[in-house]
Amino acid sequence: MSSIFYIKVLYQNKELIKIDENEMKRVCLYLPTEIIEMCDGNLSLAKAKSRNQFVIDAIKLYDCVLHKDVNTELLTPAFETVIGARLDLTEYRLSQIIFKLAFEMAATMNILAGTFQLDTEKFELTKDRVLNEVKAVNGAINLKDIIDYQNGETE
Repeated sequence: MSSIFYIKVLYQNKELIKIDENEMKRVCLYLPTEIIEMCDGNLSLAKAKSRNQFVIDAIKLYDCVLHKDVNTELLTPAFETVIGARLDLTEYRLSQIIFKLAFEMAATMNILAGTFQLDTEKFELTKDRVLNEVKAVNGAINLKDIIDYQNGETE
């Protein structure tokens, strides 16, 4: 069974514009009762004040779906620009942090090399052990384990 349902819509130049009561046109729609109930049930979810507003919003959405290729061509470059700028900023910040970390590591290594007299053989053994340890723990270094190893408590 169908019901009569009046809506007011202004559609001009393929753009929905601000709706003015004087510029709207009254049209008659025949809608199934289930559709009207669906509309009434979703008014609060759609933040629509009336069935009329709900139908206007639904038509706007459907128009966007129908013209999605045009919208995609217009919006995709804008999204790419915004996301690209955010990625560039993140890359810049990460490179600054990595540079600072490399500086600190170089300073620490120079201090250690100047403090301890290491022969080449012992240095190579330590380097190999550290490489294997970092691989085994996937980069999660534990200072307690390092201290225990240096004190001869673990192998």
